[in-house]
Amino acid sequence: MLKMFRLLSLTILVCCGGVTALPASVTLKDIRHEYQGPDNCAPVTALTVLGYHGTRVTQSAAAGAMKDYPGDPQVSSLELAAYLGRFGLRSVIRYAGDPAVLRELVSRGLPVVVQQRLEPGSNVAHFRTVYGYSGGTFVLSDPLRGPSLRLSAAQMTELWRFYNGEYLVAYPPAREAEVRAALGDDFNATANWKHARIHAQQDVKARPGDPYAWWGLAKAALRLGDPETAAGQFDRAVNLGVPTIYYLYRQEAFEAWTQAGWYTKMLQITGRALDAFPRSKELQKFRALAQGALED
Repeated sequence: MLKMFRLLSLTILVCCGGVTALPASVTLKDIRHEYQGPDNCAPVTALTVLGYHGTRVTQSAAAGAMKDYPGDPQVSSLELAAYLGRFGLRSVIRYAGDPAVLRELVSRGLPVVVQQRLEPGSNVAHFRTVYGYSGGTFVLSDPLRGPSLRLSAAQMTELWRFYNGEYLVAYPPAREAEVRAALGDDFNATANWKHARIHAQQDVKARPGDPYAWWGLAKAALRLGDPETAAGQFDRAVNLGVPTIYYLYRQEAFEAWTQAGWYTKMLQITGRALDAFPRSKELQKFRALAQGALED
């Protein structure tokens, strides 16, 4: 009788929230897809996320709001979050994402924006939205590859590591408790950076010649208040071979070098990147900072 009571209690616990298992398969509805115009993955991602939450925008309107000029190839996650915020959504941007956190969020009815490599071998950053999973496969709305791209967990992880597992979840303020529950400690930005640092340390140990692993370690050090260490780690990433296009999407190295006083290095790298992307306002800003500091 006691054994039967314990089994019954465990069944109630599992079913009613104590150790709730995630559904084996989830596909969210009302996921709007549209094929992107040139360099428009962020505007299309915005219309996908906003459409899910009940707001319709056009690709052209989103592009006009987020891009610095027609043809601007770069929109950051922060710029995407700011645009979504105009329509009442809150966003959290976190790192060291993995398949488990994607399943947790999607199972709660929250699509997740991930920043990844466009495809294996490409250096182009690309936004896509995860809105389903089944077993070891994820379903994504991809502005280039279609409304129901399927990637295995291994493919997700491989494409994701170049941007250190970055993900964004946007939600109405009334649903914040659900997001907190899904993310656990990672809802707190500092806790997430500590998690990202541990993850990056493991990556660097496993792949010491991987510049993206060093970049992730450096970014965690910067965000945790250690720009001197971050400056050296970013330099290591650069020396290992970060492609020039990466500076269009990521300016954390310039932040660290500014704080550490590495102005000559900043001028060297921003100059190289601006040769390729002369209209980038971010690169122009950091070059001006470096020039001003060296003149002073």
